[in-house]
Amino acid sequence: MKRFNIPKSALPYFIIGLLLTTLTPIIGRYFHLPDFLKGFISGLGLMLEVIAIVKIQRSKKLGKCNL
Repeated sequence: MKRFNIPKSALPYFIIGLLLTTLTPIIGRYFHLPDFLKGFISGLGLMLEVIAIVKIQRSKKLGKCNL
């Protein structure tokens, strides 16, 4: 099985995107946040995840692992 590592340039985008997406409902349960702010933070997290996925796909296409 061929193992492919995530490039270092995509890892921060992916981690921050996951944190923003998952922490928004948790914070919203304990603190009142307007719907606009909840949607904006969730959308920002999803956007960062998509950017990370695009960077991963481009590095796979080039064939380098960027460690």
